[in-house]
Amino acid sequence: MHMLRVALLALAIWLVSFTVIIYSVRNDSAVSIGNDLIQPATLLSNRRIHKRQQTQLTGNNHHNTTQQQFTHTTIVTETTTHFPPRKMTSTSNPIYFVHIGKAGGTSIDTLMYNLKNRSKLHNKQLIGKAHYDWSHIELKEQRRLNERMKLNNNATEEVLDVPSTADVMTILRNPVSRSVSQFYFSKDLEWATKSNSSFVHQTIDEYIDDTNKTWFQPLSDGEGGVDFLAGIFSSDRKCWVKSDWIETDLKVYLRRNKTAACLRAAQRLEQTLWFGIVEDLQRSMRLLQYTLDLERTPVLPKRNRAKKEHLPPSSETVAKLERYLQKDMWLYEYSNRLFEARWNYFMGDGVYVHPELPPLPDFDSPLQDV
Repeated sequence: MHMLRVALLALAIWLVSFTVIIYSVRNDSAVSIGNDLIQPATLLSNRRIHKRQQTQLTGNNHHNTTQQQFTHTTIVTETTTHFPPRKMTSTSNPIYFVHIGKAGGTSIDTLMYNLKNRSKLHNKQLIGKAHYDWSHIELKEQRRLNERMKLNNNATEEVLDVPSTADVMTILRNPVSRSVSQFYFSKDLEWATKSNSSFVHQTIDEYIDDTNKTWFQPLSDGEGGVDFLAGIFSSDRKCWVKSDWIETDLKVYLRRNKTAACLRAAQRLEQTLWFGIVEDLQRSMRLLQYTLDLERTPVLPKRNRAKKEHLPPSSETVAKLERYLQKDMWLYEYSNRLFEARWNYFMGDGVYVHPELPPLPDFDSPLQDV
């Protein structure tokens, strides 16, 4: 009898423990992003989120044979160790320039090609003169590393992740100024003139006040940086922005979850070799000089400038655009903080203090009067 009671007691303890575990799992409020797991408490903090995806590259046509499977979920809850910004050291890594529309990208493209012909960058491959998002960079790097392994007779089907040392550059602009510039720039594009859309004949104030308007591409939230850096711009081959052309569950999730997309974009911005800010152009060029170890501060040529002058938007229009462009406004605020941290590191005492993330917007609240 005594042994039976002990056995029954042990069974009861095991059942209680099992029930508690199941209850905890079912009530876990973590957000899963593909194979990333983000706890709600960590969304506003600088925590390390590990992304591990398995990619198989077989055959010659990677567009048709690349498959992404998210098979591992992990999160490290300790505070991330943020490494200071780095100077360019590799002579083999290509330079990727993420060209965001109407943010001075054409001028940066011209500058980089001029520098490439007249400096130590002459051996570097510059991948510019096109609009592409981060997923296109990953695809190019996977192919490049795969070819290198084949040349070394080390062909493998294992993951070829983009190394954190990939030399990526970009330049950001105040999202309101950028979107207004693209609004007027789009009026002269073929699709706009052929469609005879009403916006072609409107000022930005008239368009914003038009109650019958529908938000369209030149004013889309995300075009100012978030969708480019998060690698979720489009999977449509007709889109003017190149991607890896592969639609994944992760991309679908990031398009739907704006908080997750912002955090992904911020993480990618931290990984860039250099990024500039249009509104802080002089210091941006100084940082470019330091990063590329140039003899003198480069002068940015003026390319693709607006052909016509337009009235600036009213303060009411600016306020409405700021509320509408929530993702890009958040990233722009963080980019200014990160820029200051890099400036102080390069031009100050050499101590890198990583900035805090700005408070994230409440993306679930309805936009009023926009």
